[in-house]
Amino acid sequence: VDMCRPVTVFVKLWARGLASAAALRTGGGERKRLVILGTGWAGYSLFQKVNKRIFDVIVISPRNHFLFTPLLASTTVGTLEFRSIIEPIRNKGFRDEHHFHLSSAVGLDPERQEVECVSTLDSRLSYRVPYDYLVIGVGANPNDFNVPGVKEHAFYLKEISHARRIRNQILTNFELATQPGISEEERKRLLHFVIVGGGPTGVEFGAEFYDFLNQDVGKLYPDEQNTVQITLIEAKDVLSSFDKKLRAYTERLIKKRKSMKIVKAFVTSVCTTYVCATHLQIINYCSSNINMHWIYPVQFLSHANITVGEKNGKKTTTQQR
Repeated sequence: VDMCRPVTVFVKLWARGLASAAALRTGGGERKRLVILGTGWAGYSLFQKVNKRIFDVIVISPRNHFLFTPLLASTTVGTLEFRSIIEPIRNKGFRDEHHFHLSSAVGLDPERQEVECVSTLDSRLSYRVPYDYLVIGVGANPNDFNVPGVKEHAFYLKEISHARRIRNQILTNFELATQPGISEEERKRLLHFVIVGGGPTGVEFGAEFYDFLNQDVGKLYPDEQNTVQITLIEAKDVLSSFDKKLRAYTERLIKKRKSMKIVKAFVTSVCTTYVCATHLQIINYCSSNINMHWIYPVQFLSHANITVGEKNGKKTTTQQR
């Protein structure tokens, strides 16, 4: 909450200044049309604070809710339910029910002051929305660092739909691991999860998943608990943007957990059945032919094996089926 406070204060001041300017321009007459693109932190905060007696506020977004992203990782393992971290945008009230558009903004005509939209519900439906003021708060796409294969074979953890798919896959793996006819190697493959990216999202997901193993898996899947492995791959230090003491504490805590380990490496490519990574240092990681599932900055990948070797004098890790 403290991290969001500067943004909230800025939005409040900006909204007040915008309202004052609009009142001067209109002389208190017809309301100006304010179009907001996005229902994330910026767009949602502005929508809440802007004076709707002065503006007709139009919100355009492919997402009909505000998502409290710091708690998103908790929903992947059921610590929180999805509905607990979202707020439907219509709950905050519009002057007119037609002022919210469940659509994507795909073009902008600044001369005509129009936004070109395509409906999220029907891609054949496109239209233009005029504006007097336009606020673009659409955020950004997840950064895959141009690693080949990430978009095709992995899931991001940025939206509720991503968390739901990860939760379903985790439960599917555990259920499949208990079924007759599953070999020991196959069971290890199903229950080995890897987090690539040691930032706040990766570390938080790892902590949530570890708590899930201790609190839920022991009760629901006692025979599988000791088979589960979580590997965190990070090219630099975990939580590199945070204080040095906090980084060191986090690493010590992870290393103490027998079912978790940290590997310092760069992931260079991802395919359906294997991942390639270049080690930055020699690490006692694992033997060859260990199967795993992969999550890339908490993203999910299908099964693969790991073999360790060298290429051009550098340690490499290749996962093959």
